[in-house]
Amino acid sequence: MFTMRRFVLVLFLGVFCFSFIFLSYWSSKQTSQTLYESAADAARRQIARKELMKEYCLTHSYKTKPPPRDLQHIIVDHENKVIYCSIPKVSSTTWKWALIKPRGLKENIKKIHSKRLWPPLNQFTEKGRSERIKTYFKFLFVREPLHRLLSAYKDKFVGRDKRYSEKYRQQIVKAYRPQDYKPNGDYNDINITFAEFIQYYSRDVSRDRHWRQYEKLCHPCVINYDFIGHLETLEEDAQLLLKMAGIDDRVTFPSIHKSTDSDEVLEYYSQVPPRYIRQLGELYRNDFEMFGYDYLGHVQPLLNKTEQRKNFQA
Repeated sequence: MFTMRRFVLVLFLGVFCFSFIFLSYWSSKQTSQTLYESAADAARRQIARKELMKEYCLTHSYKTKPPPRDLQHIIVDHENKVIYCSIPKVSSTTWKWALIKPRGLKENIKKIHSKRLWPPLNQFTEKGRSERIKTYFKFLFVREPLHRLLSAYKDKFVGRDKRYSEKYRQQIVKAYRPQDYKPNGDYNDINITFAEFIQYYSRDVSRDRHWRQYEKLCHPCVINYDFIGHLETLEEDAQLLLKMAGIDDRVTFPSIHKSTDSDEVLEYYSQVPPRYIRQLGELYRNDFEMFGYDYLGHVQPLLNKTEQRKNFQA
């Protein structure tokens, strides 16, 4: 009886070990295949994005070089030999931490944005700029424009960094709530609705870098970027970028969660009169088109409902 039990136990362990090894091998093989397919997809997307940008720039006039002051958001990383157009609300802080981690800097949210760590391109002479643009790996990341605007509003107008927007809240209150306007008042307790934010910036007014158009921050028709990333495919794009830049042996990009989804976009933009959404769209049209985003695609259901209502009433 003991011998039989022992035989069954040994047989069971043998089958289990074989199954474990086989499943581990198969899982590893499947994982490798998945990673290969993901990298191939990222490479194909990159080719398509570059082609789209080239075609866009050929059909639009961008002959004049931007003045040096307009290059302040394009930063230089000498350690990694990269030039990065740092667009706020598109994982720019995460990218800076990833690039600087090999230097051993302790995490400090204020220090990470210091110009001493990231000299802007406009600090160099014209010759210095030209040399670095020719020899350094150049990249940028964008996201769907309406998502970015909502993210900026949530962060700078209602979030922990609300104090940042005091000047802008004062301007918006002056425009739409003159009864609440105080020339020298404290606006920390004054809230701005998302509808007011969109209405104000649906006009052709000066914009903070957190909601300024991509083309005005990065000038992609003047600077030929080696890599165009999208937040929507961030993890796959990041891996490909690091390999293309030749820094994947020392720089890693962490996983991040996406904070703004399509349902939330519809919820917020449903509070905005459609005419302001359309006006806003025209001001950001170039960003939609040059980076391949469906024009006003995420709020099209709202605009379609408005059109249907108008047709019904007519």
